[in-house]
Amino acid sequence: MRNQWILVTGGSRGIGRATVLRLAKQWNVIFTWCKDSDAAHDVERECESLPGMVEGYQCDGSDEQAVTRLAADLLARYGSPFGVVHNAGITLDALHIHQSPANWRQVMDTNLNAIFYWNHLLLEPMMMQGGGSVVLMSSVTGVKGNSGQSAYGASKAAMIGLARTLSIELGRFGVRVNCLLPGYIDTDIMHTIPKEKRADLRKTIPMKRFGKVTEVAAAAAWLLSDESTYMTGQTLILDGGLSA
Repeated sequence: MRNQWILVTGGSRGIGRATVLRLAKQWNVIFTWCKDSDAAHDVERECESLPGMVEGYQCDGSDEQAVTRLAADLLARYGSPFGVVHNAGITLDALHIHQSPANWRQVMDTNLNAIFYWNHLLLEPMMMQGGGSVVLMSSVTGVKGNSGQSAYGASKAAMIGLARTLSIELGRFGVRVNCLLPGYIDTDIMHTIPKEKRADLRKTIPMKRFGKVTEVAAAAAWLLSDESTYMTGQTLILDGGLSA
């Protein structure tokens, strides 16, 4: 196992949780969580038998000062991270004309501004160490419209533009930046949708099934690994053919 660490934001549930479990097979992993301490502790316990050291920290990514404090502490204790997976995100769905300004700002703060806060502190140390990989967990909604998700879609599309620009700025330092765009994934949130609606959604997918969190985690691990060392500034879509 590599003696390096990777940050996964929003790592206590769903795709984030699966990503932490997958990465801990190869790396040490630090993950953040916001509200559910029980879920975070469950992740830590489940990772106890894996090679990597796994630690969870409560941190609201939309709080710049909270990110600053935690990032400084992690850098002081563990040095520069090898990788970052920007996974934390919320939806707060509503038709655009009904979206409240407060909800719009909350989506942007959580999904997009938090990335800036973390990057502002972690990218320079990665540049100085001469390598690393950043994965932005975007969404197929960033390239394929979805009614009621104007704020979410805008934030996820912005990640694509950010990754492309950062790949140009950071390439000469050996730091790669890519976007991963999952489609409909079988998570707890998916099960809050009525059964009939889930059936209708499944029919729109050429593969006729929802993706698994382990499939997204495997793709994230690949983007972080030495098997993708010439890939940067790209968008990897994982949606069962939904956007084809």
